[in-house]
Amino acid sequence: MEYIIKGYRHTSFFKYFEEISAIPRGSGNEGGMVAYLKAFAEARGIYCYTDEHRNVFMRKGATAGYENVAPILLQGHTDMVCEKNGGCEHDFEKDPLDLYIENGMLRARGTTLGADDGVAVAAMLALLDDEAFEHPVLECLFTSGEETGLFGAHGFDCSLITARRLLNMDTSPDGEAIASCAGSSDLMFVREYDKEKAHEHTLNLTVKGLAGGHSGADIHTGRANAIRLMGRILARLYDDCPFHLVSISGGNKRNAIPRECEAQIIVLDMEKAKALADEEAKKIAAELVAADSRFHLLLRRGRIVESCLSYKDTSAVINMLTLPINGVYSMSPVNPDFVRTSSNIGIVATEEGKVMASVMARSSCDSEMDALLLSFKRLAKACAFDYVLEDRSSGWDMNPNSKLAADFLRIYKQLFPESTPVVNGIHAGLECGIFVSKIEGCDALSIGPTMYEIHSPNEALDLASCDRFCDLVRAMVSEK
Repeated sequence: MEYIIKGYRHTSFFKYFEEISAIPRGSGNEGGMVAYLKAFAEARGIYCYTDEHRNVFMRKGATAGYENVAPILLQGHTDMVCEKNGGCEHDFEKDPLDLYIENGMLRARGTTLGADDGVAVAAMLALLDDEAFEHPVLECLFTSGEETGLFGAHGFDCSLITARRLLNMDTSPDGEAIASCAGSSDLMFVREYDKEKAHEHTLNLTVKGLAGGHSGADIHTGRANAIRLMGRILARLYDDCPFHLVSISGGNKRNAIPRECEAQIIVLDMEKAKALADEEAKKIAAELVAADSRFHLLLRRGRIVESCLSYKDTSAVINMLTLPINGVYSMSPVNPDFVRTSSNIGIVATEEGKVMASVMARSSCDSEMDALLLSFKRLAKACAFDYVLEDRSSGWDMNPNSKLAADFLRIYKQLFPESTPVVNGIHAGLECGIFVSKIEGCDALSIGPTMYEIHSPNEALDLASCDRFCDLVRAMVSEK
């Protein structure tokens, strides 16, 4: 094939990045990558194992002088997010990415680039292919399905791994390492209700204008949750002006802070109910952060309905909207600026005689997640809701004694004296959380080059930062 990336030092890295960019590798479609990686290993006599989850694991023996140095595991995922601009005819099932360079940035015409996490794949292949590179036992794990639920990492048999040092390469920007991430739990509260005959006075309430955001990255910003605000307004009404709930709907993703929520209720005193709701909305508006300055509550008469929830069911729903922990639960004791545990009520809905509320909880500390989930379970019991834990992944708590983190800070500063490297945590998921929980005594760190607007057709990879990234990886792997 004809390569377009030229003029950079780590030619092998860029060669492999271009080659894998020609292989369709959307999540769930990693078969071509598995075949490519197997052929790569076979041609070089490298041990290679594949599993039913489309994970690929390679191991290369230590070079002379490194026999007694502890093995190291490099890891990244082969799948990519497939997004494209309207009108773009690219077929992610069969077409290669159309790469081009603009102002030192690598992009793909009309589509995502897949630098997340093609950079890890290219970095591992470049090291494995370099016979002059000195290293300890080098293990490389290429996982699948990361973008749709970390499925490959969950399914991989970690007993094959001998290393207790893990260098994940799924982070940006250059110069920042991640040493902690949140695990997550998806849970649902469900309550069946009996329908009662409705009265005529129907009021629709709609919370609108909130900023919303990511339930991990933005949970500490103080942005309001529309479902919680609706619960607060309904609780205020119910206290002085009891009503029957007809329906409630808010949010559409567990991992997003909901921006809107709508409820329909039946009240006997319409004007009193509107006045109370409006009064509470004014109080709320005065409390909100600047990002939520467009908040407002719409009140309007609704259409006549045939049925509604009983007072008992209505009260139980209000309890479930207002009582669960929502937002930041705790901050890290190692880094007080970093959220350790949080939860987000992301969806609420009434349908087919049921009320359902969905929550995503996040924590880098598994024991604290245990405690949070237990509190949710007890609350569901107290509110007479069924509690369903649908999924859970382990977190990765910050290790103040991490040797890899210390090595990163020292080596990066040696390589690039003008820079100031940092080690942080993220309140979102990385595969490291799974491997740290499955590999006893694992010291992990995540690094990467500088990328912009990942998961969008505007995705860009800073090519100069890739040279620095490769320098860093080689130096950390060859460290004695």
